[in-house]
Amino acid sequence: MLKIRNSRDFVGGVTMICVGLLFIWFGQELEVGNSFQMGPGYFPTMLSLLLMAIGALIVVQSLMVDAEAGDPETWNWKAYFLVILGPIGFGLALAGLGLAPTMLLLIVGVATASRYANWRHSILLGLFLAACSVLLFTKLLSLPVSAFGPWIPFIGDLF
Repeated sequence: MLKIRNSRDFVGGVTMICVGLLFIWFGQELEVGNSFQMGPGYFPTMLSLLLMAIGALIVVQSLMVDAEAGDPETWNWKAYFLVILGPIGFGLALAGLGLAPTMLLLIVGVATASRYANWRHSILLGLFLAACSVLLFTKLLSLPVSAFGPWIPFIGDLF
């Protein structure tokens, strides 16, 4: 008889497989093509298959590896809430704040959901990723996104 030894990994892996199947189902009308002549559905299909493969590996691991003995952990609702609302907040704040402050706020805000994250490290990581994002997206790729938006006029004028 098969026994699930780590239920969180099992549920996470099954969720990844279901999301991959859902994206393949939504994109079934797109032409996939092949590796040399990729159609519009090639990249989403390959990402979905990769997601499903990783989900299957996680499911297999949840059946094989013993979970740590001890008290069961409670659900971290703050983490679920912040991780889901993070991209929504990013989309809403990007036009007003600009890329750098929005990245910093997103990373520091979502890091508060972790019980392992240190606020100093989160701020340093946010500053580093904000600087790298500005360099990559505004300077190297020349995307039409500003480093600092109109809500921060005193810095936005410098860049």
